[in-house]
This record gives sequence, structure tokens and C-alpha cells, in this order.
Amino acid sequence: MTIPETIKDLLQRRDNLHRFLNIDTLRSEIAEEERKTEDPDFWNDPKEAQKILKGIKGKKTWTTAFDSVNASCDDMQVMGEFFEAGDATEADMLAQIESTTKLVEELEFKNMLRNESDSFDAVLSINAGAGGVEAQDWAEMLMRMYIRYAERTGYKVVISNILDGEGAGIKSVTMQIEGEFAYGYLKSETGVHRLVRVSPFNAQGKRMTSFASVSVTPLVDDSIEVVVDQ
Repeated sequence: MTIPETIKDLLQRRDNLHRFLNIDTLRSEIAEEERKTEDPDFWNDPKEAQKILKGIKGKKTWTTAFDSVNASCDDMQVMGEFFEAGDATEADMLAQIESTTKLVEELEFKNMLRNESDSFDAVLSINAGAGGVEAQDWAEMLMRMYIRYAERTGYKVVISNILDGEGAGIKSVTMQIEGEFAYGYLKSETGVHRLVRVSPFNAQGKRMTSFASVSVTPLVDDSIEVVVDQ
């Protein structure tokens, strides 16, 4: 697409996000709930108060992200006017388009994480499968990968339980990953992960296949009510 077409497309995607996310409704709900926090009796019911505050924080996650997209789109429009007038270089224009596109794509992806549990912290467990030391090494590689991902994303990782392997690697590990939409981003990792390689632990240098299972569950809080049907 040409630069004008790209700008038009990004502006349309911004407008779609405004509609899909119900930004105006969210702002009204935030204002109404914030008025409740000003009530002198607000903390008489601490559990309810915490629930309201968490709700405000969750809704502001969406409005703040949209405000960033909207501001970047406005900057892109201004840059487009400068570019057409010859007061901005093509490199400047493309850089602004790139940064705006990144923000739009991030919010579009986050918009798909609308299940109630998606915004929760995650509990991630890894268990080495068939393959002996090779599988244990593969399990440790997965653990390092998820820890590195969490660090780069700005999430906090707490290892609650780990069982070292015999000779190398790990037999199992359970980690708590804390951060916005941690479960939503990680839930698709659940399953059996396979590694095929020439094993450094095989004296004959044979190619081996190893397995490790990954399980991701949301770390629920008091906002989720569990009803046991007797």
C-alpha cells in the first residue's frame, strides 16, 4: 500500500477498536465506579472494595491502551501532513507508521483475550516425558525459554517447585508467572512439546526424540466464584 492508504487503513483499524472495545462505555463505567470509591463507607466491605478497585484497574487497561493508539494515530496524521508538504522525510513518516502499526496490532491481539480468566496470572508446569536425560534437558530448555519470555515481557516469575533431573536437566518444575494477561498469552502453550536432535548425551551420536508436557492454568482470585454442584 502507499503511505496515504496505509494511514487510512490504520485510522480505520483505530476506529474499529474504539467500537469493539466500547471505549465510551468503559469510560462511563470507570467514572461511576471511581465515584463509589469516594464514599466514606467504601471500605466497610473490604472484599467488595477490592473487587471494585480491580474492576477499575482492568477497564483502565483497555482505555489507556486505546489512548496510546489514538495519540499515535494523531501523530501519524500530523506527520502525514508534514510529509505531503515536504517538511518531513520519508524515513520519518515510515518510522511513525511503524510505531503506530505496532501499537494497533498489540491492541488488536489483546482484544482477542476477552475471556474473564485471560487477564489473570498463570501457573505453568513442565514435566519431562519419555527420553531419559535427553527429555530432562529438553524440559530445562523449555523452562529457560519461558523464564526468558517472561523477563522480556516484563512479567515476574516465581519458581514454586522444581525437581532436578538425574545427570542433567529437570524432571519437573512449577512456575507462577505474574503480569497483565499472563494466562491469556501463555494458555496456548499447553500440550506436549517435542524435540528432535542429535543428542549430546548419546555416545553413538544418534538422533533422538524427546517429549515434555506443559500445562498452563489461570491463578484465580476471589473474583471467581466456584460453585460445587452437590
